[in-house]
Amino acid sequence: MTRAWRVGRVLVALLMLAAVVRLLVDSIQDGDFVFWNFFGYFTIQNNLIGVAALLISAGYTGLARPQWVEYLRACATTYLFIVVTVYWTLLMPMSEDSPWTWTNLVVHGISGVALVVDWLVEGPRERLPLRRVWVVLAYPTLWLAVSLVRGAADGWVPYPFLDPANGYASVAVYVGVIFVVGVLVGSAVFVTTRWRRISPGAAVDSAP
Repeated sequence: MTRAWRVGRVLVALLMLAAVVRLLVDSIQDGDFVFWNFFGYFTIQNNLIGVAALLISAGYTGLARPQWVEYLRACATTYLFIVVTVYWTLLMPMSEDSPWTWTNLVVHGISGVALVVDWLVEGPRERLPLRRVWVVLAYPTLWLAVSLVRGAADGWVPYPFLDPANGYASVAVYVGVIFVVGVLVGSAVFVTTRWRRISPGAAVDSAP
């Protein structure tokens, strides 16, 4: 089981990376690639964070992991859950592009499902305290700040609901909702570590 889960993590990570690379190549071939724009999308950034989380945790499959790895996994799980939810509820209905391409299904579907399942199957052996849920919120807060500054400065926004042209009241509502969702999802991710907590003296399956 340990070996299979390790291989599964690596394969999913490679699939996610392949999807991001394919989207990058498509953007370059279409002639609309701008580095700061392509990598400014929350979806792209967090699929890459998810890739890192899966590859790093693959090396610890069945073993105790450093706390920073667990926080990285918690962040990736939270972010990709939000990416998938926001895409299918807010962005997909506005998009003229087909949502059924393999790259889209990976970055807006498989990635989120995989990270959530991975977290639930092999979560931290020690609970993550809710008082530290701010760790999960730090990066999205910075991303939102940069996106809003760019939107005001040069007019580029990664997603329509952050466009200042719609009015800052509308943007504030969306930002507020995303913040609340982030708190709720992050807290849920932290809490789910408790139902499968393993006592310090419990045996660990570390078979290769």
